Amino acid sequence: MSHQDPLPPLVWDSRRVQIQGFTTGLHQVEWLLVSLVALYLVIIGTPDEGGWGLVVATSAYFGFSLMASRLSFFGERQRWLLAIHTWVMIGFITWFLYRTNGVTGPMMSLYLLAVVTSALTLGVLATLLEVAAIAACTLLLFHLAGGSVMTPDNLTLFGTNIIAFLIVGYLTSALVNAIHVSNRMLLDMASLDSLTGLFNRRAFDDLVKPIHAMAQRSRRPYSVIVIDMDELKVINDSLGHGAGDQAILSLARQLQDCKRSSDLLARYGGDEFVMLLPDTDADGARTMMQRLIAVEKGDEPRISIGVASYPEHGDQFEHLLEYADSAMYHSKSSGGNRVSIRGHAKADG
Repeated sequence: MSHQDPLPPLVWDSRRVQIQGFTTGLHQVEWLLVSLVALYLVIIGTPDEGGWGLVVATSAYFGFSLMASRLSFFGERQRWLLAIHTWVMIGFITWFLYRTNGVTGPMMSLYLLAVVTSALTLGVLATLLEVAAIAACTLLLFHLAGGSVMTPDNLTLFGTNIIAFLIVGYLTSALVNAIHVSNRMLLDMASLDSLTGLFNRRAFDDLVKPIHAMAQRSRRPYSVIVIDMDELKVINDSLGHGAGDQAILSLARQLQDCKRSSDLLARYGGDEFVMLLPDTDADGARTMMQRLIAVEKGDEPRISIGVASYPEHGDQFEHLLEYADSAMYHSKSSGGNRVSIRGHAKADG
């Protein structure tokens, strides 16, 4: 995976992503249905009664699918539009079976296209409702054909088909849910630091982009803060890396306790942490960090902090991060446990 590959949203609606990703596939399923119906009509022939009506209905259904694919029919969170497609699909298949007397034939399996489509995107409940609708349509077809579903052959056929639809729908929905869980776990692994549970460097860089873009549009400030522990090497050398990890965890908890809900916090690597404070200028960030280092820490290691702010210190996030990192090293070289602002103009111990 390239370092330029963007992370997916860290808070996302997996169902919405699934629907958006399946839009093209849905139209292909609909066109496959039309192709199977057209192939049947070519090989078997149109029925003597209502044949032209069936051709018109098939053309209209294809036109509906084609128009939807060209008009970007699906927007965000519009699951009901996909549900409409599946219900129209069920209606079209029922009309086709009615006109071809196919309720007892192999074309009953066309309903599987609607079941699988629903299971892939709409979930178990919607799929069960559609299977119930298919069962009702099947009973109606038996009635319109003048037969009885209660004969041994028809009852076996009806029960076998409905059970097959239920099994396919349930297993497909379960598979999709398992994929959603796996995607969530992979996303967490890709975006969270394994030791602290904070965002990692890649996730932080990805999340900063929309905040920076919004600040550029509104010309509102934000501050970048780099925090580094002063004595981690001493702890690792004297007490071991386990103690060093505990010191990093302790600092991570302190930073989480002091940040606001709108602030971003990440472990940027080793003992270095980075924060982004929206709607906060350099003085506001400095005051916030001064409160952090003023807290009595006991045996906890001291920290050095550097601050840079948009737009005061630069117009690009990458430059601000470099400036904040440089200010942090100024704090460290000045004795540590202090806050420095870009340009080394202000430093506090």
